[in-house]
Amino acid sequence: MNASDRIFSAREAIASSMHWHIDGAYAPPLPQPRPMEGPPIAPGALPGKHLILEFHEAQALTNAGLIEAGLRQATADAQATLLAFHHHIFTPDGGVTAVAVLAESHISVHTWPEVRYAALDIFMCGACDPLACLPALTQTFRPERVVLVSLTRGLGVASA
Repeated sequence: MNASDRIFSAREAIASSMHWHIDGAYAPPLPQPRPMEGPPIAPGALPGKHLILEFHEAQALTNAGLIEAGLRQATADAQATLLAFHHHIFTPDGGVTAVAVLAESHISVHTWPEVRYAALDIFMCGACDPLACLPALTQTFRPERVVLVSLTRGLGVASA
């Protein structure tokens, strides 16, 4: 593989989309996890899958207990291994920062209730697919608009 092939691969590894909640569903539909193809992927193997999510007009942004339950469900749905969970509630607005530390990496959320916004970051390596987290997270926060950026991480390492 030459340098231009690596650049092309990196460009192909980035995707983004925007989804609106209309009549009880997202349009266009949120992406779904892809079925596993080929040989099994070892735990912790690269490339990793990284989702960056922006939830606009979201709810439950000050409810640390509900946020924890949502992150725990997202972890289970992705068949990831939860190592630790931590959250912090900010005053006076009640925004929450929470992180689920996973054997496969992490899920984090930062909320700004004053503008009904949540920023989420999901990185998973190995066989786990962060797209499997979307139902639990959208159920928790019920955003009216979702902006999703999907990255494939570690391509240069995996192909070296």
